[in-house]
Amino acid sequence: MAILTTEAVLLRRREIRETSVLLTLCTRQAGKVTGLLKGVRGPRGTVDGYLEPFTVQTVVCYDRPRSDIDFITQCDLVEPFLALRRDLAKTAYASYFCELADHLVQPREPQPEFYELLVRALTALQESPVPSQIARLFEVHVLAAAGVLPAPGSLSLSPGAVLSLQQMIQAEGPAWGRLRLSKGVEEELAPLLQRLLTQHLEVRLKSLEFLHEVGVA
Repeated sequence: MAILTTEAVLLRRREIRETSVLLTLCTRQAGKVTGLLKGVRGPRGTVDGYLEPFTVQTVVCYDRPRSDIDFITQCDLVEPFLALRRDLAKTAYASYFCELADHLVQPREPQPEFYELLVRALTALQESPVPSQIARLFEVHVLAAAGVLPAPGSLSLSPGAVLSLQQMIQAEGPAWGRLRLSKGVEEELAPLLQRLLTQHLEVRLKSLEFLHEVGVA
């Protein structure tokens, strides 16, 4: 069995039996990995509290070529993103980002650019006073990476929304924290970007439905 040591964002977890968890990870080096981690729950568990969605971990796992589920032997917390858990809107958006990653990243197919995009989005979300605008940036870059974002000038948008969309496409790194959208522009872009994503994925996004339910999408 090949051994993989990589940084990863924990997308989701599921309890298995009394002491084990099944983790789905977006890794830097190996795309999406699903692995079983034993002995972390119950009285003798030592790291269960750190194994929460949208944390960054360094993981060690053993690839099982004949199975979709690897063995994970070690998880070391790198970034807990604690501020995301203290704000309902940020928690909901972080869950949305992770659900998108779960659908977009393919098992065992390295997508380091998407991994970097996801970490950048979670970092910006933690620091931003306007989490919805970080979501718009993430949506734009996800659609652009997938090759399904139309040219801004071809869309039925106001001139201000077209200009903002062009700026969002070009925004990199620190620029994510500086970009500001007017309320009117965001109200134009949000339904458009979310419709493009759901059409591309052809699935219902439960986290997006929750964002609409709580009125922050």
